[in-house]
Amino acid sequence: RMPCRLPVLLKALLKMMWDVHTDQGPTPEPVKAALLQGATECLILLDRCSEGQVKVLLEGVYSSCEENRVRECIRKVQENT
Repeated sequence: RMPCRLPVLLKALLKMMWDVHTDQGPTPEPVKAALLQGATECLILLDRCSEGQVKVLLEGVYSSCEENRVRECIRKVQENT
């Protein structure tokens, strides 16, 4: 079931990560860190369900992303086996 939902889920998780990272509101830093960690874990699970397709799709995102915090999350997904 996951391959057909992969594009929607991946896009939603990446958008959430970006929104959390760029949030200028009163959200405490530990909350932001927990949200980014949770999203990273979801990406890892999604990658496992899709037999590595997430890692392939994230290659282009990683190379074009200039935000270190988001890049770190993507790197964790790519390095996870």
